[in-house]
Amino acid sequence: MASKELVWATTALLLLYGAAILFFVIRGARRTTSISDYAVGSIQFSPVVVGLSLAASITSAATFIINPGFIALYGLSGILAFAITMPLAIFVSLTILTKSFRKHGASVKALTMAQWIGKRYNSTGYALLFGFLSLLLITFIVLICVGMTKVLSKALNTEELYVLIGLVVFVFGYMMFGGANSMVYTNTIQAILMFIVAIILLTSGYEHFSQGVHGFMDKLAAVDPLLVQWVNPGSFLFRDYFEIIFCNLVVGVAIVCQPHIITKSLLLKSESDVNRYLITGILVEVVFFAVVITGLYARLRFPDLTIDGEPLKMDGIIPAYVVYEFPVAVGLIVIMGLLSAGLSTLEGLIQSISTTITSDIIEPLSGHRLGGSNDQRNRKLVAINKVVIVLLAIVSLLLSYNQLVNPSLSVGIFAQNGVYAYFSAAFVPVLFGIYLRDAPRIAPVAATLTAVLVHFGIYYGRIGSYMQEAVRNPAVAATFAILLSLAVGLITYFLFRSRQKSGEEPRKAAPKSVASPAASPASSTPAASPNEQAAMQTFITAPFQHQSVRLSDGLEVGYIDQGRGRQTLLFIHGLASNYKAWYKVIGQLRPKYRCIALDLPGYSTSSPVGHPVSIQFFAARINEFVEKMKLENVTLAGHSMGGQASVAAALQQPGNFRQLALVSPAGFETFNRAAKEWIRAIYKPALLKIAPEEQIKSNIKANFHRFPKDAQFLIDERLALRQSTAFDYYCQLIPQCVISMLDEPVFHRLPELQLPTLILYGEQDKLIPNRMINPTLSTQKVGKNGAGKIPNSQLVFIPECGHFAQWECADEVAAAIERFVG
Repeated sequence: MASKELVWATTALLLLYGAAILFFVIRGARRTTSISDYAVGSIQFSPVVVGLSLAASITSAATFIINPGFIALYGLSGILAFAITMPLAIFVSLTILTKSFRKHGASVKALTMAQWIGKRYNSTGYALLFGFLSLLLITFIVLICVGMTKVLSKALNTEELYVLIGLVVFVFGYMMFGGANSMVYTNTIQAILMFIVAIILLTSGYEHFSQGVHGFMDKLAAVDPLLVQWVNPGSFLFRDYFEIIFCNLVVGVAIVCQPHIITKSLLLKSESDVNRYLITGILVEVVFFAVVITGLYARLRFPDLTIDGEPLKMDGIIPAYVVYEFPVAVGLIVIMGLLSAGLSTLEGLIQSISTTITSDIIEPLSGHRLGGSNDQRNRKLVAINKVVIVLLAIVSLLLSYNQLVNPSLSVGIFAQNGVYAYFSAAFVPVLFGIYLRDAPRIAPVAATLTAVLVHFGIYYGRIGSYMQEAVRNPAVAATFAILLSLAVGLITYFLFRSRQKSGEEPRKAAPKSVASPAASPASSTPAASPNEQAAMQTFITAPFQHQSVRLSDGLEVGYIDQGRGRQTLLFIHGLASNYKAWYKVIGQLRPKYRCIALDLPGYSTSSPVGHPVSIQFFAARINEFVEKMKLENVTLAGHSMGGQASVAAALQQPGNFRQLALVSPAGFETFNRAAKEWIRAIYKPALLKIAPEEQIKSNIKANFHRFPKDAQFLIDERLALRQSTAFDYYCQLIPQCVISMLDEPVFHRLPELQLPTLILYGEQDKLIPNRMINPTLSTQKVGKNGAGKIPNSQLVFIPECGHFAQWECADEVAAAIERFVG
């Protein structure tokens, strides 16, 4: 039993700890106005903080409380599995997948795993399936609740049921309000506490090494010779190297292959932060995973696994060790650290599962009943989410109590069975989603169904020699599930991809045009005559020869290449545009320079992208294009969104470029959180699909001060696009680009640009700034703000010119670029 001093001290500290959490929850709740806020928040971190957050989210009460119990029972065989093999698989997988994920640009804020998969494979049904599969993660909530209950009940000398009820009410209660915005604050505290406690636990058994490592091993062997063997035939989990090494390698890779872990890296500001993020996360995780060694100390403290003649349950070994081993002051720190280990993951699970139930099950099945405006809908979803959390708390309470009273060796087995089944089902769709751009949907769906059937079939059907004991190892079932689902996925992929290719017609370039937010109508101009329009259309559609190049990820990028010269001008179009936007300027500059204009991936003559696009993705593809084409002496010229992507490309690989030319660049105007939410509400696929003809015309004309006759093709193509098979993709692509421009700002990084930079704006630009959001700003102010941040910049304003300056004022833009390049 804990001493009275420890009981009172623990009570006082719990009150202070709870008050601190509530403070941050209330602070975060003030910012939670939508289900999106609840799920993802909107805060960027330094690489060190993101690394700490990663370590805290991977680690849980299982690592600090439950898994050391396995080691206390089974010795070194458990350490080989949980402290060496699985961490190694996680670290290698994390490094490879993180860098691949950023390179392939899947940087969008999907609220849940189900939404990520639904968006990646364009299937609401598949998303709904994963919404239901996500309920398996409730088993992990149960594990954490049981682990923390064991610790607190020992420290407070209180019945486990009362502690469990108090814990569930408090944690689920504050998670009804704080969501991701409160986790930003609480996870930092928890990660620091966990690290301190990990060091305390690891050094708590130093006296056992008084005669060196061999002396320590001799003490363990005296308790049970199997404790010092790398294989423990008497265990349920570590009977041979297949269970210890192979299964844990496979499971370790699958644990990482989830968007909520991989996308941690998307909180980083630049590619240069990735290594620091990985190093921080991995180094801290090495310490966290090593905590299972404490199980050996606990076994030496309780060699017969009893206290005062009462047998210790496996899940109670570490809580008992903490209470009996440490003085009050140190014990308090350790207790807080163990609670932090549980809370760091429990908060994320409550947030993730409740959001999944609300957004991926309830909303798709009955969202049509929510009605109302976007704000009203969000308020209803937040309210529904709170009810879901209450129901989730009740279910978790009942299951946790059952595991406290009737565990199958350990709650760890119960949790592994559910969580490993979920990992198995998610492994192939996430893997294919990252690496196989053209994967037919049936391949990951078949793999998911195979994984679920194989995992539960082997486990509950007791198939195979490993499943014949009273306690079965879920890692074995998961290993076969992952491997068989991968085989089924690959076979289906190659089978249906070959059929798909053999049945395809040659891809036609999808027409794209300029699209902009609603703005005041542009000055009107008399329509061109049929003969004039025909002449203009001939110029627009057939002046330059189209070419294409295949990049490393299989994307076909279309481009035009005109002229010769020692200097190369690489032109990047803007939002919803294509390389035609630069035809007029290229026509004037090609006698002196080599002029290349490309279509960004997903646009016009370039192939569509199988995952959400982003500014960083476009920047990486621009750099790869330069390297693939072996371009030298490159001036990178970008318009609007293409300007922001050009800045990002120059920041990624400054050595690829000689100078920058930015025409009406996006990224110089900044937006507060409310403005961003307003823009997100405007740019929805459904709204683009139903835009009336007059609105489309008005949006396009808003790009010009005086709409020129030769720009009529922009309207014609945009209207024709509505009848095209590419229209659905277009309506998905444009919001992705807009949201990415908001989520990946470049303004704060402009001082890092060392390249000479030309900045051109039309004085009558109606789109920059957005007058509805920033009515006090002017184009001149935006331009000067941006230019003032760039060390070596030239700012030019073109009179009587709008946003689409390179078309409306092609002579002035071409002349300015020629003077700048020389």
